[in-house]
Amino acid sequence: MGHERCEACGFDGGAYDDTALLAALGELGGQWRVLLSGAGGRLRTRPAPGVWSALEYAAHSRDITALHAYGVEQALTGDEPVFPALADDLVESAAAGYATADPDEVLAALGAEARRLAELVAAAGPAAWRRGLTLGDERIEVRWLLEHALHDSSHHLVDVERGLVALGGGA
Repeated sequence: MGHERCEACGFDGGAYDDTALLAALGELGGQWRVLLSGAGGRLRTRPAPGVWSALEYAAHSRDITALHAYGVEQALTGDEPVFPALADDLVESAAAGYATADPDEVLAALGAEARRLAELVAAAGPAAWRRGLTLGDERIEVRWLLEHALHDSSHHLVDVERGLVALGGGA
């Protein structure tokens, strides 16, 4: 499995050395807090049909980061654990409560999970980043989980910035 890449947002996991990757993960909570603190009354407003609000994207990123932290923890402490593929409707079912979530709780949990993720792998050391787990029928390494967690949150930070601009007043 190669590095996480996204043409839509320009993310390239290969551009991060180990130190930079951990630092970027550790900074996610602060980035979300800054962006959402400027949202004001637009926090829960969807900028277009089918596009999440700033709070919904933050809650999603909180959950994805927590899921990746769990996966990394399992890969580091287990012997190549195997999990079933994620259900197709998992995101939609989790998203049901995003719009009514408490923003302070979302931001606190997102920051805590991002720090937890960075701390787990920092303690294990880069040699352990080749350890992995199997999800469905795909083996995933710790390094890729780190890149994917950072990409997901970074991508959605861009989504939120665009949405806030579309709602007026800048990001």
